[in-house]
Amino acid sequence: MASAPPAGFIVEETVVEEVARVAPRSGHVGHGRQPPGLTAGCGNILRAPSAKPTPGALGDLLVLTRLSIANLATIESLTLELGPGFTVFTGETGAGKSILIDAIRLALGAKAAPALLRTGATHTIVEAEFDLKKLPAVRRRLDELGVPSTGGLVLRRVLQDNGRNRVLANDCLISVTNLNGLAEHLVDIHGQHDNQILLQTQSHVQFLDTFGNLLSLRGEVAALHGQYTGLARKRRELNEKAAARRKRREELIASITKIEAATITPGEDQAVHSELAVLNHVEQLIETAEAVRESMNEGEGAVLTRLGEIEQWLTRAAKLDPEITVMKEQVAPLRFQAEDLYRAVESYRAKLEPDPNRVETLNERLAVIEKIKRRYGPGIEDVLNFLETSREDLAKLEEADESLDSLGRELESVAGSLHRSVQQLSAQRRKAATRLDREILGQLNELGMDRAAFETSIQPIRSATGKTPAYTAMGGDDVEFLLSSNPGQAVRPLANIASGGELSRIMLALKSVLTKSDPTGTLIFDEVDQGISGGAAEVVGSKLRALGDSHQVLCVTHLPQIAALGDHHMLVTKEMDRQQTYTRAKPLDTESKVREVARLLSGIEVSGHSLRSAEEMVERGR
Repeated sequence: MASAPPAGFIVEETVVEEVARVAPRSGHVGHGRQPPGLTAGCGNILRAPSAKPTPGALGDLLVLTRLSIANLATIESLTLELGPGFTVFTGETGAGKSILIDAIRLALGAKAAPALLRTGATHTIVEAEFDLKKLPAVRRRLDELGVPSTGGLVLRRVLQDNGRNRVLANDCLISVTNLNGLAEHLVDIHGQHDNQILLQTQSHVQFLDTFGNLLSLRGEVAALHGQYTGLARKRRELNEKAAARRKRREELIASITKIEAATITPGEDQAVHSELAVLNHVEQLIETAEAVRESMNEGEGAVLTRLGEIEQWLTRAAKLDPEITVMKEQVAPLRFQAEDLYRAVESYRAKLEPDPNRVETLNERLAVIEKIKRRYGPGIEDVLNFLETSREDLAKLEEADESLDSLGRELESVAGSLHRSVQQLSAQRRKAATRLDREILGQLNELGMDRAAFETSIQPIRSATGKTPAYTAMGGDDVEFLLSSNPGQAVRPLANIASGGELSRIMLALKSVLTKSDPTGTLIFDEVDQGISGGAAEVVGSKLRALGDSHQVLCVTHLPQIAALGDHHMLVTKEMDRQQTYTRAKPLDTESKVREVARLLSGIEVSGHSLRSAEEMVERGR
């Protein structure tokens, strides 16, 4: 393994981010809540058929145990109890099967469209109940979030007609982000359009890295890539701005010099204005002070003199009438206050002297302050803040050249680490690809594509200029799945040759391989049987049923071959009553299941032949 990057290697800053969203867990959503009493208000609970499989016949992993819905589209009130193993949902087109899947998506946090609210209703309520006995990771996460749980989880969501919604987990408010973290361990929803993900080559690397347990190593690569591109961008910006830095340095030095030369202090402009106001009116102030002094103690009828006389009069009168004593005692405080005022005026007068030179000095100082304020203000505080910021900016500019040298050394070190990690990731991908190809081929053989050839192509990424190697946050590899459906034909990209039915089977093969280590408890397949029929459909159904040994599997289907293989069967119907549409769902017993499979076989008219064929298919499915 190379220890240092080759000369001229390229790090692409454009990173493919969609792959983390589209595969292999494209159906993950998250969120949920409902007010008390939903179950009682959602109609009768529909229980699984009484003839249950013997213990151990089905996988013992049961995650989604109950789904309750109120006022969602054509569903007014409905509660389903779900069992372990493989459960199929069938019904006429438009009956509302996909609404049930939408309800689960809503409970897990999907974005709510206003059109989902049932006409005339003020709110929609969806509640999903999960058994967490086999999901310790979810229980731990609930503990971390402070959500109480005794082995179960109820996600409840209320959507109101005013656009508001509430989400709770076990009656505790929870954020969408935290709920999404829970949901990825609970349910994986795979829709009929998700097969198209396989036509997006950027998703193939996600499948491969998930299979090979390489997401942690890829995370290290992404972190190093982010560090490298950040440093490279910073160095490029510093280089491009070198001339601007020099000009900016000169500007900062000039500004700092001017402000420092002014030596202004906080509040100095106000102090200068105040002192000027006094000096500009000093004659008037002196005149006022003299007049007050004379009125207080020096002129005829002075205040202090009169107060003294009043005190003497009241003292003599108090000897004649004790009631006057109270009045006499009120005079002394007035006289003391008047004396304090007189002394203050006298002290103030002593400071008042005309000083033309001081006025000129203050006006000159004020002109300097105002000029600095106009340039760097508007206020002195703003000027001083600008000075401090300018000093900091200048210090940073002085360090810029040193930073460039340091950045170069750091960039070289990170480049080496990135190169080594990318090379390690590429090597691990090649090992994983060999195992993935072998397991996918095994699955495709079981799915009726026994002559197919499948290969994972891993090529170095080419930059926009055609040079290699080029690294992104995903590593240094272009990963693409290649297929040959017919013997003698070379493998080619899936987008060029795969039919809809082949895409369905390839996706199912990938799901089967990846779910071996998938912590998700419930797998939902929403009409993923598009493009297949006949024997291939029965093989796909067998594969889905086999997944039911390790996961709870729910499947919406139109194919009798798949429906016949269900451990449990739910029939979804749509009814009209008083100009209103209602979607219903009910579990089928064996006899009803045979009739539904017969309907899927022959259409509206169920013949005796189709009944016999359906009975045989259901029996074989057992």
